[in-house]
Amino acid sequence: MGTTTTKSLASEDQLATASAIIAEGEDIDVVVARLRDFLAVDHIVYHSSKLGASPSVDPYIRLTYPASWIKQYLQNNYVDVDPVLREGFQRMLPFQWSELTVSTEREMVFLHDALAHGVGPFGLSIPVIGKHGHRGLFSISSAGTQEAWEAFVAENMPLLVEIANRLHQRVIHDVFGEDRPHLSARELEVLRWTALGKDAGEIAAILDISFHTTRGYLKSVRHKLDCVTSAQAVSRAIKLGLLKL
Repeated sequence: MGTTTTKSLASEDQLATASAIIAEGEDIDVVVARLRDFLAVDHIVYHSSKLGASPSVDPYIRLTYPASWIKQYLQNNYVDVDPVLREGFQRMLPFQWSELTVSTEREMVFLHDALAHGVGPFGLSIPVIGKHGHRGLFSISSAGTQEAWEAFVAENMPLLVEIANRLHQRVIHDVFGEDRPHLSARELEVLRWTALGKDAGEIAAILDISFHTTRGYLKSVRHKLDCVTSAQAVSRAIKLGLLKL
């Protein structure tokens, strides 16, 4: 098992090296493996999905975990209890795995099992969002000392965030394309109430906004999703993973 380095990687030269790895790797499997070696960490995981919203719907995953842990993860359906995955697709900012709250016995079993297979105990996950709202999660882990890990994260967080975003951009470009529309939080809120059967007047009352403003949001949503009716917009938003009911 490797030991996380304490040297600072966050320089222009190091960023250039990481960027070249991401841009020039033949495929994402190769990129992830080279980034692991470059960062001198034990493992790297990049997780997204074709829909970019739910991590378990048409998942797209590239990782360096041992085959034994991947097999164990799948056989035990750990995707349903993995706190890193759950939090990673809800949060906006990087977080260390030590910050996570373990609330169930099954989650505790999962974490002990991961450690037994060489994953952790230290980890950092960086949520990433593309310009059209496509979500992903970039994670690194180490079995080194806590002192070395904390020093590594403190010194290199800017570089790690940049790497996460650049890797995400390449995946979006190469795998998913860049035509996925983005809806604002308010547009999604209005569309969600529409999906629940409320008309513009009822939505305006619920959200305490004007009828005119509500209709404006619905018009914007239809335009972004290239739909004629609000019902069509609801259907398309669900299909794209933008709206979950």
